[in-house]
Amino acid sequence: MPFLNQLGLLALLSLIPFIILYLRRPKPQDRVIPSLMFILQNKKTSTKNSFLRNFLTNLLFFIQILALIGLSVSVAQPYVKLPYDITLENTIIILDASASMQAEDGGKTRFEKAVKEAKSVLSGKNSIILAEHIPLIILEDEDQKVAADILGNLKPKATATNLRDAMLLAKDILGDRPGRIVIISDFSNVDVSDLLVVKRTLSSEEVVVNFIDVSNNAENAGIVNLDIGKHSIKASVKNFNPASKQVNLKLVKDGKTISESGKFDVLPNSIETFVFDDTPAGLSQIELEPKDDLMVDNTVYISAPVKQKINVLLITNSHNTYLENALLASRDVSLNIVNPPVLTVNTYGERIEPFKHDVIVVSRINNVGGRDGILPGTFQDLSAYVRSGGKLVITAQDDLTQFNMADLGIVSLNKLVSDTKRVCMDTINELTKEFKNSPCFATISKYFDAAADKDAKVIASVENTPILALKDATKGKVFYYGIFDDASDFKSLPSYPIFWNSLVNFLAETEDIRDFNSKTGRVVTIGEQRVKTPSSSLTTSKLIFDEAGYYEFDDKKFAANLIDETESDVTKGSTLEKESESSDVLKEASTERDFSISPLILIAVFLLLCFEVFYIKRRGDL
Repeated sequence: MPFLNQLGLLALLSLIPFIILYLRRPKPQDRVIPSLMFILQNKKTSTKNSFLRNFLTNLLFFIQILALIGLSVSVAQPYVKLPYDITLENTIIILDASASMQAEDGGKTRFEKAVKEAKSVLSGKNSIILAEHIPLIILEDEDQKVAADILGNLKPKATATNLRDAMLLAKDILGDRPGRIVIISDFSNVDVSDLLVVKRTLSSEEVVVNFIDVSNNAENAGIVNLDIGKHSIKASVKNFNPASKQVNLKLVKDGKTISESGKFDVLPNSIETFVFDDTPAGLSQIELEPKDDLMVDNTVYISAPVKQKINVLLITNSHNTYLENALLASRDVSLNIVNPPVLTVNTYGERIEPFKHDVIVVSRINNVGGRDGILPGTFQDLSAYVRSGGKLVITAQDDLTQFNMADLGIVSLNKLVSDTKRVCMDTINELTKEFKNSPCFATISKYFDAAADKDAKVIASVENTPILALKDATKGKVFYYGIFDDASDFKSLPSYPIFWNSLVNFLAETEDIRDFNSKTGRVVTIGEQRVKTPSSSLTTSKLIFDEAGYYEFDDKKFAANLIDETESDVTKGSTLEKESESSDVLKEASTERDFSISPLILIAVFLLLCFEVFYIKRRGDL
């Protein structure tokens, strides 16, 4: 028998003094009667022969020596190795809750099958991890009944999955405790080799990792790309099936179809795109017909803020300029044009409030004292407009250095330079994102040698000379446009009207429709408040867009959609290998554990001592 504390066997030496004391115990003295000496002399021999027999039949001696041996052996901590099922102690279930788990087969989804499998492996203390884009701990160390109730209320989400991080999170929950980690998934479009590496890392003598595959044969065609603009929506449909499929797209608002693509064919494993020419304000959705095995990508949700045109005032003494045409072409702009010196009547003879506009553009104006020149104090009025929150654009012209621009000059203008140069963006932001791939966007042959003011931000330049610059002025903004359109190719490029449309929207700080529409899986931090989600409402300061549909917070409505080609591809089935690892089945994972028998020995010693008391009392010594 093995012992954990072999030095404890030295306690058996206590038997030696016990036996010596037992042999040397005092005995009654007998008086020998002389007349019977011959009898007693014969009896000495029989007494010596009966000593051993009396010793062996003394029950009290054996009770005490067994108790002493038991106590001594228990000090040495004897143990035995017994088989032990470690899976009965702690179970952690990782449940794939990705969009592909909504795929149906025979009227039941993969997720419903996964929940059934999860309930069958509950044992001991149970924890549940929902493997979304970000793994979430749903339950930790609860009994089977509580875990079964929680499993029955779970729903799949509309995100990708992250099984790897979920497995590492499961190991953190287990710590040094023995147990089983069960991963239940369709293993669709996941890197299984990566999972197997993590499995081998997690597996130890007392941790068992099992995979359960709930994939099925599914058919699907879904919306895999969505480009939502202020005035149009582009939707792309992919057919994942091996055969051609005829589909139809409908733009629906308030339950009514307002536009329809009509039926069109999508070839196997191909993508077709359809454009809806007008984006309806408010909430709407695009529906893909006919239905298939995965419905989460058959509907996309759209949120568009109420359309409001930007009121722009163009102050100019020129007519039919490239700038004027670019502003007129913008669907976001409501343009008024005035010719100095009068700023209160537009070119249509209508009276206007010039400083009530969202953006004012000053281009090609005549100076004070010239024919049709601006009135003295015009730039002072513009300065007051900017200080009160207005947005002003000043464009370059030959005599700009001769103007008294009050405090609106955001660059210090020097001499006029005639030299052919390329204009390149210094900053890529919401205004200049169209030039991200081609930052050097225009060629100019004339420009001002200038230096930006300390508080001005240079947007574009020519060899460190600012051409486009922006400056915050109290509540408003001033923008310097240093490109001479007549001396540049920029005016003839497709990016020219796009730039002016973007500049006006940027200065007016209009809400970008793209900010109201996003892919699922996004996490945002907000001020703690009541948030309405597609399926419920909750109070939170950190929101996960893990469902497809509408979210409402900050008094605004947002839309989230799956838009994930890999997650929509449910026709490929599981990526687990068919041989080794994928054939894991749930079974008892037995190991040998050391079980101490010291408690059993101590119980036996206690029972012996109780019997000793009973025996002594029965014998009449008590």
